Amino acid sequence: MGPRDSVDCPDTATKRTTTSTTRRAGALTAAMSLAMLTAAGAALAAPSSTAVPEALATPSLPEAPTFDAGVSLTARAAAVALSTSRSADRGELPTIDDLAAAPEPEPEVIGKRYSTVALNVRTRPNAEARAVTTLAVGDRIKVTDVKEDGWRQVLLKGDTRWVKAEFLSRTKPPKPTTSGSGGGVSTAACSNGSSISGVGANASAVHRAVCNRFPQITSYGGYRPGGGSHGSGRAVDIMISGSTGWDVANWLRANASQLGITEIIYSQRIWTTQRAGEGWRGMSDRGSTTANHYDHVHVTTR
Repeated sequence: MGPRDSVDCPDTATKRTTTSTTRRAGALTAAMSLAMLTAAGAALAAPSSTAVPEALATPSLPEAPTFDAGVSLTARAAAVALSTSRSADRGELPTIDDLAAAPEPEPEVIGKRYSTVALNVRTRPNAEARAVTTLAVGDRIKVTDVKEDGWRQVLLKGDTRWVKAEFLSRTKPPKPTTSGSGGGVSTAACSNGSSISGVGANASAVHRAVCNRFPQITSYGGYRPGGGSHGSGRAVDIMISGSTGWDVANWLRANASQLGITEIIYSQRIWTTQRAGEGWRGMSDRGSTTANHYDHVHVTTR
């Protein structure tokens, strides 16, 4: 076949051209692959200090909120809860400092009560706490619903104070009688035949007052040798027991100021003018009915 054969046979010409082009493309691809492998190897061999491209760097996380170490967890929780529950259109939210500085709620006054004795008002619910004032019998005071170990919280001139709850009443008690006869104090000569000797003026007045108020009582004790109030003539023993003994003890307590009384003991309980606001206080067991004053009322005078 002559030179025309190549022109007249297009399939043969196309096949040769395609083969040549394919070979050149394969060589280019191989060269590019070799270059990429070489670059990758160089990257792997590069020192660890090589900077990571900015596009590949891990984005930094936002900083966590911090709190003042001096603020309690409760205050933090309250601030977080408040900030998430209130909408932005309700104004500026309080800070943790605002919450910490918030005043305590005012105690709730539930009513008024009357003092049934000369009642000490103390700064704390404790008999050793300082007494700021003493309520007279029948004085009225505001009370809250707070109680603690027999003490009741009261409100006095805007301040919270404490008194013994047992000496408060919903109704106003009568004022103690201090003069006159019958229900009052009479120091006239005793007419039921009882007597005591060797005692001072105040102890004698107690005997006469009880004798006139409770004429059914005829047995008394006064001076006896030894120390203490009996040995100095300042004490009287009124021989009585049961509920009548309490009638005598409470009547003497109500009239203690007029009769010069400083101490009354009955049924293992004691009352003194020095701690009058605490009422009747318990005493330790002395081992017998008489030693524990169950069969008589003991009265000490000035």
